[in-house]
Amino acid sequence: MSIRNELLEDILAAIVASGGATDNCRIGFADYSDLSTQTTPIVVTGGAGFVYLTNDGAGPFTNKAYLPTGVTDVWDAIAGNFDFTELKLGDMVDIRLDLDITTSSPNQLVDVELELGSGAGLYNIPFASGVFKDTGEKNVNRYNGIYIGDANTLNGGGRFKISSDDNATVKVNGWYCKILIRG
Repeated sequence: MSIRNELLEDILAAIVASGGATDNCRIGFADYSDLSTQTTPIVVTGGAGFVYLTNDGAGPFTNKAYLPTGVTDVWDAIAGNFDFTELKLGDMVDIRLDLDITTSSPNQLVDVELELGSGAGLYNIPFASGVFKDTGEKNVNRYNGIYIGDANTLNGGGRFKISSDDNATVKVNGWYCKILIRG
């Protein structure tokens, strides 16, 4: 063994012996690409509140080959929501949202939130918000992370929702999820 490898082994042994860095992290990802909204966009009626975003996972860029060991999915296309029940408290999911939003008026306000949990414990994480100066199609691509900090988030799942102060349509290109599993 080389001197460099021996030194590295000594350092790692010292870290473990001191009680630090004993937690291993597994990482993986999935990319859920939508097909149906490419031909039939989601309609958002201006001022009418939030509309839930769908993703059938049937698009050409869907890739679930690299999920962490022990995780079969974090998106349930049939139920239309995130399902974190294969994770545990302390795990994390970073999500990149990719939408094409077509606005209908100048200075149009659009808000996208990730709704998490369930029942009385429902809560929202702002994901993307903006005022679009002109009409037409805009790509909205945002990246944010969440952590599974309680049973409500773990068991309640989540879903994206969108609102606008004027009419709009939305094509869901998809969402990419990086999953970090503790220990």
